[in-house]
Amino acid sequence: MKVTIDEERCDAHGVCVSACPEVFALDDDEDVVRVLDENPDESLRESLFKAVQGCPKAAITVEG
Repeated sequence: MKVTIDEERCDAHGVCVSACPEVFALDDDEDVVRVLDENPDESLRESLFKAVQGCPKAAITVEG
């Protein structure tokens, strides 16, 4: 899997961080979410799906 965030769309609501903290984190200024692991393990697929579905700005893309 490949995870990306569209920083132009991201408003740092943090829903993804709550859903999948192994992959996402708020930056120090909490202005945008960072991807901690662009190629996470398959075992995180369900948490990633929750993060994608919960993102109010549809800023997360998961390929694969």
